[in-house]
Amino acid sequence: MTGENPILEIAGRCMRALAARGEPTSMAAIARRLGRDDSLVRRILKGERPIHPDFLRDLGLYAGVPVAELFHTMGWLPESELSAQELAALADEMRRAVGTLEKAEPYLAQLAQPAPAAPVMAAQLLLDDPAAAERFETRLSQVVSGDRYRAATATVAELGPRPGVRALPERELAALAAASALHVPRGPHDEFALVRLELRARTRRRLNNGQEYAWQGGAGQRTWRQAARDWPAHLLVQCAISGRQFPAGTVPWTCPEPRTIVMIGGRHGTGVAAALLAEALGWQFVLVRKNILVTRSGRIGAVPIDAVRSRNRSWMAVAEHIARRDAEREPWPAVVLVRPAAFVADAGGLSEPEVRALLATPARIVTARPPGAYLRWWGRRIEGDYAPGRHDGESQSRRIAGHYDGLARHLARAERPAGHDLFLRVPPPRGTQEEMLPAQVPHLPGEVFDQTVRVAWATLSWLSEVTRTPIRARPGRLRGWQTRLQADPDAVLPRLSGPE
Repeated sequence: MTGENPILEIAGRCMRALAARGEPTSMAAIARRLGRDDSLVRRILKGERPIHPDFLRDLGLYAGVPVAELFHTMGWLPESELSAQELAALADEMRRAVGTLEKAEPYLAQLAQPAPAAPVMAAQLLLDDPAAAERFETRLSQVVSGDRYRAATATVAELGPRPGVRALPERELAALAAASALHVPRGPHDEFALVRLELRARTRRRLNNGQEYAWQGGAGQRTWRQAARDWPAHLLVQCAISGRQFPAGTVPWTCPEPRTIVMIGGRHGTGVAAALLAEALGWQFVLVRKNILVTRSGRIGAVPIDAVRSRNRSWMAVAEHIARRDAEREPWPAVVLVRPAAFVADAGGLSEPEVRALLATPARIVTARPPGAYLRWWGRRIEGDYAPGRHDGESQSRRIAGHYDGLARHLARAERPAGHDLFLRVPPPRGTQEEMLPAQVPHLPGEVFDQTVRVAWATLSWLSEVTRTPIRARPGRLRGWQTRLQADPDAVLPRLSGPE
């Protein structure tokens, strides 16, 4: 060992752990508990005598500190320096560690694959719970969109009470809701609202894993009417392409100088292209949404269900992780989708810290500015998620356009490396708004989804150029559409020299 004596570090950690548990921390008390000589324990913990594995094991067990971590602090000792008794003790610890790893295997396996889609998970939760299964029926479906390029764009779970089933008694419902950090609002409630609250309470905790989904189907709502058998309905809907976080593939694309990709956009335009691009690269897909956190390894999780983290704070956490990984010369192989709203302050204007984090990011920034017709379509679509007159879609579309304008001005003034970023212009639709962009229907207009695919393809081609590295799309949707894209006269979108 070189440098600071690790025994002192171990002693300090164990003393703090004992104090936290209310145990005595005197050398005499520790010696009595470990069944060893007082003066010997004192000399060991002061670093004056060597520490042996059996002593370290007993000290860790007494203090409640993982023994494996203490062995790691000391460094692994060669077998030749261990007695048979000490080897047996170490083997016992190893068997315990292996047993712990076996128990953790299902959790570790989840890190290498995405969580099930929220509608699928919700349906399974109800089916697996006998109390819920005898009260509810489930129906799963998918919505397919696109003209030239067809794909499932939404997953839908229709969760309805069985015939004759009524809302739970108020006290039982309140207890169920409280367990999921929900509460029963005061005032009178209709049967539909109480059943919806029960469904949310039965599924919310397990669905708190970084996914994005929405409950739809109220009597005054219109957009998802065609996706349901009955109306009103309890629909849990999710974007089938970009609604959840995806880990990296087994064989991710590499290049000499990889950089994380940050794509600015959303479902109001071609933002879903970020998930298609990540799939083609075999990279991790990260959706910046409220209530997410980023682990040191880059895994995306969720804050506790009784906590709240804004989309702005989520973006800052992602931006900090990108910067740290780049500083450590281990760039994060991820495609990050961040909506313009993540840069907006509560007062409505752009927030300086969030914008500054964007301008300073070592990631490559990709922006495909949606035409105004797309934003107006999105505003009308969202109006259908509310009762008539409860939402102003036109004002929303103007706000989003203003966010893009503000970000474009900041990016135009920023000192970003030449050729580091990509700015695309999505052309306006050729037909009329009503013909090309039907709004209050479950599927995406073919115009919007086809252009989304082209944005992903154009970004993939550009990335190959700037890195001077061929990219063969990994198995997935872009690879399946490759022949069509190569023959598509509209697949080459206009590149801009800077943000519009």
